[in-house]
Amino acid sequence: MAPLRSNNGKVLSVAFAPGDQHLASGGEGEAIHVWSISTGREALPPLRGHSDWVKSVAYSPDGKLIASGANDDTVRLWNSETGREVSVMSGHTDDVSEIAFSPDGRLLASVSEDKTVRLWNPHTGEPVGNPLIGLERAGLCLGFSPNGKWLAAGSENDFRIRLWDMETLELNPIIITGHINVIMLAFSSDGSRLWSSAERYRIQSWDPQTGRQHPGSSLAGHSNWIRSIRSSPDGLFLASASVDGTIRIWEPVIGVEGVAQPLQAHSEAVTSVGVSHDGRFIASGSFDKSVRIWDALTGVARLPSLLGYKAKVYAVAISPDSSLIASASVDQTVRLWDAYTGEQDGEILQDHLNDVNTVMFSPDARWLATGSSDKTVRIWDVTTRQVAAFGRLGCKNSVFAVAFSPDNRLLAAGDSGGYAYIWLSGTDQQARAPLRVKSKAIRSIAFSPDSMRIAFGVEDTTVCVWDLESGHQIFVLAGHSGPVRSVAYSSDAQYIASASNDKTVRLWDANTGTSLSVLLGHLNWVRSVVFMPDGRTIISGGDADCIIRTWDVEAALLLSSQAGRNPLSRLSSATLDADGWLVGPSGELLLWLPVHYRGCIQLPPCRMIIGAHPVELTFKEGTHWGDEWTACWRSSTHPIVQTSV
Repeated sequence: MAPLRSNNGKVLSVAFAPGDQHLASGGEGEAIHVWSISTGREALPPLRGHSDWVKSVAYSPDGKLIASGANDDTVRLWNSETGREVSVMSGHTDDVSEIAFSPDGRLLASVSEDKTVRLWNPHTGEPVGNPLIGLERAGLCLGFSPNGKWLAAGSENDFRIRLWDMETLELNPIIITGHINVIMLAFSSDGSRLWSSAERYRIQSWDPQTGRQHPGSSLAGHSNWIRSIRSSPDGLFLASASVDGTIRIWEPVIGVEGVAQPLQAHSEAVTSVGVSHDGRFIASGSFDKSVRIWDALTGVARLPSLLGYKAKVYAVAISPDSSLIASASVDQTVRLWDAYTGEQDGEILQDHLNDVNTVMFSPDARWLATGSSDKTVRIWDVTTRQVAAFGRLGCKNSVFAVAFSPDNRLLAAGDSGGYAYIWLSGTDQQARAPLRVKSKAIRSIAFSPDSMRIAFGVEDTTVCVWDLESGHQIFVLAGHSGPVRSVAYSSDAQYIASASNDKTVRLWDANTGTSLSVLLGHLNWVRSVVFMPDGRTIISGGDADCIIRTWDVEAALLLSSQAGRNPLSRLSSATLDADGWLVGPSGELLLWLPVHYRGCIQLPPCRMIIGAHPVELTFKEGTHWGDEWTACWRSSTHPIVQTSV
């Protein structure tokens, strides 16, 4: 989701409504804004009543009230449906920094720069008990645990978070330390994590039971102080608001070192991508045990993640009528999903005895073929969801790839020993003896549109193209420096695309085997590649960067001819080294990228990045580059490279 822009300057607080349909925010402008999550627009007119900055907003658990705390020393309550002010609560003697409802909605807590925490009855607006003692400096943040047992609060320059037992209202002996300045905090929905703002505009996760920091849990992306953190009720998202004027929504991942990007396509490697036959959506499978569906035009997720697997998802395929998505997993199962609702369609398909590595629909949508490490191919009847009578086909080794010919006449499979098997579709009869393509594993298979040729992506770094009628190899596409994970034909039969562990996608002339272009941008292995139905766009799924890229074929063909005239084309042919430098073919250092931009730079011919906010590079007119770089010192304007997110 793109950042929501406030017209009132700095955004200091955000809060999800129950059901995640709305988001409230407060900031410099003395008003509270209520946003629609689905449209990104304001759902109500601004709520006005405070006379100073609104530092904190919160929804009551039943969603009927919005509470706000401000620099006018007051806490206010609003009707969330009408926006009408319900009550004003006074008692603090300095700015109210943060407010929070208890999970049962019976209490509203507030913390102030007057060093106190106060409890209120949200139904009457009256104070409950005396102020809680324990803060040594101005209070900045607080939050209840989901079970209501704990109330946490943090102070300015105090290096710690304090926890109160809500049954006794006494301080917990465990005090979380290690902060420079505790500005904001929030419990996760299951209470297992306590999120807090940290130095350098990051968000950090802690275990509230032990006070220890979760390793590799840092979220980075804001460019200024983070003033609010909120976890959504379902635990899927974390929202943060910053002095940089943006609201960011995250899918937090625990245990992964480095920078997390907002709303990644997946939290782990993208293993497979597929495109609907009408070209409207993209499906992806991942090591994170999920399947996702994306709008092919905008890159926006059409539905929440499709969940249910207990292990990694290795492959996805889309039915010819674009109504079903099939996915295969390490848990030895295959699932079918309704492509429009995201609901699982029918029972889980279980017959394999080992990892299911690949899945494919027949062109007539009658059969679903799956290949497994149990050395078999299973053919399933899509209507009955049962294995066909002829549907247990044996191979010599683990099966990594299956494909139906476009004319629906043949079914091919490739195994880890380099053997290719070809059967007559809808039968267990071999169309020919197995082909020994290579001694290395066949990772991917693609038929040419006329069903006359077949391409094999092989673990020895090559793509082998064979003539089906003669059973002879036509040519070998050599150029990758790592195993080829995926191969695809364009619909007009002009091009072959291949994806490799060498971080690249390559475009080849399908008739001559000539290398046409090398597409760079993924940070690690590229596990899957496919053409859009019109053949003008390539889609690829990445490993370490966990994102999906789309590539313009025409722009890719122009790369080499423009490299000498266009600095962006020069950068498009550069590789990213371990230190963050884009490096030219001769080892020259072209441009250094900050860590949170690596993996999301969008340079031509990359058309779109799905799963991260893309960073586009532009050059001002008159920029001196290449051999003319010394002219920068003679220029009065000093043109520079600009980035836009």
